[in-house]
Amino acid sequence: MKRHAALWLLWLALASTLLVPAAADVELRTQTSRASLEGALEHFQDPSRSLSFQAVRGQDFQRLPDYRSLGYGNANHWFRAQVSHGPGAPSRWILAIGSPELEEVDVWVELHDGGFDHHAMGYYRPYEERPLQTRLFAIPFDAFEGAHIYIRVRSNNAINVHAEVWQPAAFSAYQTRDNFYRGLYFGVLLISVFLYAILGARLRDIPMAAYAGYLASLVLFHLGTNGYLPMLLGNYAAWLTDTLPRMGWLGGAVAIVLMWDKLLDLKRHYPFIHHLYWFTLLLNLALLPFALLPSLVTAWLLVVVKLANVLNSVNFMLGMAVALTLWRRSRRIELMLYFFAFIIPAIGALVNTAANQGILPQNMLTANLYQAASLVHVLVMSFGMALRLRQLQRDKASAEQEAAIATQRTEEQRRFVAMLSHEFRNPLAAIDRSAQMIQLKAPGLMPSEAQRLAGIRNNTATLSSLVDNFLLVERLEHQGVASARKPCRIRALLESIVSQQAETEAQRVHLSVYPDDLSCELDETLIAAALGNLLDNALRYSPAGSQVRIQALRDETGLRIQIIDHGPGLDDEALAKLGTPYFRAETSIGKKGSGLGYHFTQRIVQAHDGELYAHSGQGRGLMVEVVLPWGQTPYGV
Repeated sequence: MKRHAALWLLWLALASTLLVPAAADVELRTQTSRASLEGALEHFQDPSRSLSFQAVRGQDFQRLPDYRSLGYGNANHWFRAQVSHGPGAPSRWILAIGSPELEEVDVWVELHDGGFDHHAMGYYRPYEERPLQTRLFAIPFDAFEGAHIYIRVRSNNAINVHAEVWQPAAFSAYQTRDNFYRGLYFGVLLISVFLYAILGARLRDIPMAAYAGYLASLVLFHLGTNGYLPMLLGNYAAWLTDTLPRMGWLGGAVAIVLMWDKLLDLKRHYPFIHHLYWFTLLLNLALLPFALLPSLVTAWLLVVVKLANVLNSVNFMLGMAVALTLWRRSRRIELMLYFFAFIIPAIGALVNTAANQGILPQNMLTANLYQAASLVHVLVMSFGMALRLRQLQRDKASAEQEAAIATQRTEEQRRFVAMLSHEFRNPLAAIDRSAQMIQLKAPGLMPSEAQRLAGIRNNTATLSSLVDNFLLVERLEHQGVASARKPCRIRALLESIVSQQAETEAQRVHLSVYPDDLSCELDETLIAAALGNLLDNALRYSPAGSQVRIQALRDETGLRIQIIDHGPGLDDEALAKLGTPYFRAETSIGKKGSGLGYHFTQRIVQAHDGELYAHSGQGRGLMVEVVLPWGQTPYGV
């Protein structure tokens, strides 16, 4: 029992030493270069924000055992410390107060005559009015035994107040070192921003460009939290020092959502998450104007901001889960690197949040862990992006090799078909002449035999037309047709094209030309072939007996020739593929054709520096429009 009682008393003694507050004053000695106010600060909270300095001096202050955030709120927070000045210690000292993002910091330093010297500083207050031009709120003062220091803080940020007393030379050396190390940090981030922005632009890679935007947002955010924006912006600090970090926060959210969406190919793997990401992206973009104009912010908008923050957190967790899931499927090492690259700053952000809420004390680790984690993040992410860049280069080389092989095969096929087409022309002409001679010399054939003979000639003519079209396309694509432009009367040209149709088909065509004497410089032979092909298609694909309209007119762009039918039309997908060699839409099933007609018509129109347009809607017919400029000089085809 005695042993247990002794242990219990020992435990109470140790606990009491831990709970006893530190001395209420800061002792300054000759050898002291820096003295922390941790344990020496006393605190008083004024929720009404109405008490004056004189009224607060008579209030009861509570001792703060360590530097710990007092959380968020709108109250005025007062801090008090007393200086103990040792014999022989220098009288001139510097009081440095943080954190740098406190919006209003008022300091009263006691003078020898019992009065107080007041200094008004803060993140939103003019930087030029600070006694010392540093990122911290620094004040030179004369120390003496029993001197009191009062600090009042008003801020919508976390109430993180820490303070040190420095000898001037030591404070100057500390500022030099501190700014050097933080400059290195921002230098690494800025170099990474430019590197990924250039790579994203050169490679047309959205994830790299978006990651550059995310790093740029980190730069803006940390410039604000480290107190450098008031230094950089000077007289513009009142608005920009608040606006830029908010823009950085929202811009970073937009960039990271876009990066994860493209990096993980969510549209293909997880469409629902893809839609959620894009909703969040648009929501953050919609909030950007309010970051520029804080006066527009209302109570309901704050609810939207909270919703956006929740969605950003949800998207982060979903992105991490998808990265792990895809890594398990493919075992691609870069996916695991992306995961760890963002988990590391997430841990730093959690520690930072816990410190801002007062759960963890403010010290060198908790105050700088998020920034240190951001540097580690950049290094790990750069390794992952390097693997991605290598994969992109491999994919590009593979695609170029496949394209070269495909081009070679296409060229070989083209040469073979061209040679075969040339060889087909003579036999086809011989077959057609032979069938024509039989018709002339044997007029008494049975109807069935005469019909077969006519079919032979029709099929021969179709095959000959196909060969001619193919050869014409070949000559057009290889600059093998010389242009012979000359003034041409459009009505005569169109009437000639219509007259080449069968009598029953020609009767279906309604022709209108305005003005009637309309003329244009063009290659009549080529344009007649192109328009004839379009008219053949319109008659072939529209219902029997329906009208096909050809109308030509003049406007400021040039000559417009429109061919309009009442056929089945084409959907958007088929319209997009129209003009691709050998492409035939579903509506062409059961119809004669090679899929080359529209293509070679397009080539002829382009050779005249014109444009060919097609407009349709499923079941509403097709309108094809040829637009030719007013040519004054001959053009090569």
